[in-house]
This record gives sequence, C-alpha cells and structure tokens, in this order.
Amino acid sequence: MKQTVYIDVLIGINLFINYFLLLAVSKFLSLTVKRTRLVAAAALGAAGSLTILLPEINLFLSFFIKLILSAIIVLAAYPFYGLKQWLRELAAFYIMSFAFAGFMLALWYFIAPQGLIIKNSVVYFNVSPLLLIVMTIICYFIIRFIHRITGRQAPENLFCKIQIDYHGKSVSCAAKVDTGNTLTEPFSNAPVAVVYEECVAELVPEPGSGKIRYVPFQAVSGAGLLPAFKPDKLTVICGKNQIEIYEVYIAVTKSKLGAFSALLNPDLLQKTSV
Repeated sequence: MKQTVYIDVLIGINLFINYFLLLAVSKFLSLTVKRTRLVAAAALGAAGSLTILLPEINLFLSFFIKLILSAIIVLAAYPFYGLKQWLRELAAFYIMSFAFAGFMLALWYFIAPQGLIIKNSVVYFNVSPLLLIVMTIICYFIIRFIHRITGRQAPENLFCKIQIDYHGKSVSCAAKVDTGNTLTEPFSNAPVAVVYEECVAELVPEPGSGKIRYVPFQAVSGAGLLPAFKPDKLTVICGKNQIEIYEVYIAVTKSKLGAFSALLNPDLLQKTSV
C-alpha cells in the first residue's frame, strides 16, 4: 500500500524537531548561540529529510549521508572552537537525537498515529501540528529536567574562545573556565591560564631568554612547576562578550586538557569588558 508524504508536513516536522534538538545541545553544553543560527541549521536538517523521496538507499550509504549531514548541521549551529569541541558538540547532538527518537517512538507506540514511514534513515509520520508541538516541547523539557537532576547542567559562560597575542603573533583555541584553576604567578599574583603546549608552541619564549617564569601547581597526580610567560594580551570571547586582559600569565602544559586546549582562572572573567 502506497503512503502519501506531504512535503510541508515532512519539512515542518524536521525543522521543528531539529531546532529543539540543537537548542537542547546548547543548553546541555552551556553554549552561547544565536537563535538565527539554530534556525538555519535546523533548516539544513529539514532539507536533508527530503532524501525520503529518493529511491531506497543501502544502509551503509544512508548512514554515511546522515553522518555528513549531522556534521554540517553542527558546524552551522555553533561557533567553531576547534576540532575537539566540534566533536563534543557532534556527540551531544547524537545523544539528544537518540533521546528524542526514543521518546517520540514511545509516544507513537501509545498514541499510534497513522502513516508512519521510515526510509533512508528519515522518519515521517502524518501528525497534526498541535500534537507535534506538544510532543516535541514535552520531550525537550523532560531532557532538560534530566540534565538538571543528574548534575549535567553546566554554569553559563563555562566555555569560550581565547586569543593569545605575543610579539606580533597570535593563536586561538577553545577554552573552559575552570573553577578548580586558582593558579597565580607567584611574584605578580596575576591569574594564570593553563594552555596545552601544541596550541602555543610558536609563542613560547626560548628557555634561556629570561622571559619564562615557573608557576607551582598542586593536582591529584602530584605537585610540580609549569613554565609560564606573560603575553602582550589575552582576549577571552564568550558569545558576544569580549574581554581583553593584559595582566595574565600563560602556563604551558604537556598534558591534554580533554576537549579543550586551555583552562582559565575564573578571576580572568572579572576583568572589564571592552
């Protein structure tokens, strides 16, 4: 039996659900985003749903197309703070997608709307606009509630981008404001940003230049000293807010910092925005 697919319903369903998926990811990761970017990215996803109109695609190719489309959607939705952060956003997008899909299928099982189609990894069901809105919003708030009670909700402005300027050169990387980072340079008492060495390798002064200071640190793995230098300027970018900091030291670590390249002392964000 042939099933009629209404293009407006197909695009409307995917646009609406994709928007709330992307919004849930931004809340989950505490990303500062523009709603217009979320709408544009959701529209890309809605356009991708038109593959349901193509002839049957084999499973491997369908999975590959879905993966590429997801990657493009995430790039369109959020600012690019580096490969690690992008992969983190992509993983969160899939987590949200699976959560939404599971909840939607559970509701479908009990409500049993007519006209469910799954083709080329695209799900279509002929549902009234009101029911679609109610189902999606309920699902969104259930996921947000789970984040809160499990402690997955991170504080605002936790993630940002930094630019380090030194002697005519500059580098940028993704950073995290770490409340556990209370490091200061011993002589000036200036706050310290800890940065993975691969990010700042071209900026670090030569060991014998006299421009290296050593910052003591205490961690679970033990204590030690981190080489540090004073940049000409550190710019911290959190959404629309931009802070230029001059009294700061950049401590260089050989240890990877998870999905980020830098950990910021929270005191840095107390500086005056410009």
